[in-house]
Amino acid sequence: MRKHGNKQWKKWMILGLILASAGTSQAGAAEVETQSCIVHADHYQLAYKGNEKVFHHQINPGYGSALALKEVKKDGTLEFYAITDRGPNGDTPAYVQDGKKISGKFFPTPDFTPSIGVITVRPDKKRADITASIPLKVNGKKISGLPVPQGMTGSTNEIALSLAMKDLGTDVHGLDTEGLALDRDGNFWISDEYGPFIIKADKNGNILEKYAPGQGLPSILRCRVPNRGSEGITVDERGHIFALIQSPLNIDGQTAKTAKYTRIVEFDPLTKETRMYAYPVDTGYKNTGAAKLGDITSIGNGQFLMIEQGKQHGKMQNLIYKVDLRQASVIADNGDLEYGRLDGKIKPAAKELVLDLRAHGWDIEKAEGLALLPDRRTIAVVNDNDFGIDVGVDDPAVPQAKVTDYTYQQDTGTTTYNKDKSVHQARFYLEKNAPSEQESQIWLFTLPEKL
Repeated sequence: MRKHGNKQWKKWMILGLILASAGTSQAGAAEVETQSCIVHADHYQLAYKGNEKVFHHQINPGYGSALALKEVKKDGTLEFYAITDRGPNGDTPAYVQDGKKISGKFFPTPDFTPSIGVITVRPDKKRADITASIPLKVNGKKISGLPVPQGMTGSTNEIALSLAMKDLGTDVHGLDTEGLALDRDGNFWISDEYGPFIIKADKNGNILEKYAPGQGLPSILRCRVPNRGSEGITVDERGHIFALIQSPLNIDGQTAKTAKYTRIVEFDPLTKETRMYAYPVDTGYKNTGAAKLGDITSIGNGQFLMIEQGKQHGKMQNLIYKVDLRQASVIADNGDLEYGRLDGKIKPAAKELVLDLRAHGWDIEKAEGLALLPDRRTIAVVNDNDFGIDVGVDDPAVPQAKVTDYTYQQDTGTTTYNKDKSVHQARFYLEKNAPSEQESQIWLFTLPEKL
């Protein structure tokens, strides 16, 4: 692992890992020790049939959408469970079918199965590796990350496309997994962005139970913004499940950018009872819809650590808050919270800043996995690397074009350039995303005092 601080950085050495000079960084008057390294996945690369030479027929996996501590071994080896999201995907041109625009995503590996990986960090903290992978299954059959069919609970009304603009279909069991936790019996609890769903799976990845808005979960949750569903999940000391919604709900299409709160859902797996609480997002965003919660982990007694992130005051922020629900009001299963009708009438969750990741060396956009080690001082964080991919455009007529500059007309099979509506011979292909985003990384932040 690398150690680094704010005051002085030395050159990074790349020998299959990133290692920087030892040091500490300051949080006020208190010192925070920071270490990080790349998570290697040499034996778990994704087979890719495309001919882009930069990928050599394989894509780097992304076990970074959530994190849960598995074990601390006697020799100091750390083991975590981590989860992927729905798989490699990227933006498409505007897709027009029968005169209507449909939201779309490219799925270069449509057979990908959302999976739980084991991240093993060596005792010397200088290397981390994926050492196992558990695919999610229904009745013994692997699921995919393809969208849920239109009209079903969890549908985002997206169309999954190949890079040649072919419709790849849907999956009634499709999941966009984002949250991961363990219960006392060794079962996994998983949350996703499609439903949003909450899923219970056994240690082998077999899905045992699935809860959806109106089907075990509060109906109002179906108003999640597409791809902003349940981003994190945790289990407290009583066995209760807590799931957070990534961004404010969009009630009747009116509140996505104005609601002051997003929601935390409590679910009792024995009684099946649910409660909801209001989490106040920070006030520095251009609009509240820019707030994105990353993960949640219980620290006991009604308190949690949570990641909140997004551009605030024009700068990217990745913040870890301690969140307290002990005095928080229970919120009804309606849109009064988002419309502001409860302002001044409820107690939202209390929040206290624990760690500003960027003040301690973090330079990645998405912090999406969070775990607390048994010492109650060390916080582990992983990033979502988006599988290291992005979508590029090859158009001889438009240098440096973006995929969103185009519209694909399904009925004619033609691609038009948005600025002049003319037909272009544009080709869409995979390229690597930003260098700082390509690799999965795990970081350890050791606080001066226990939480």
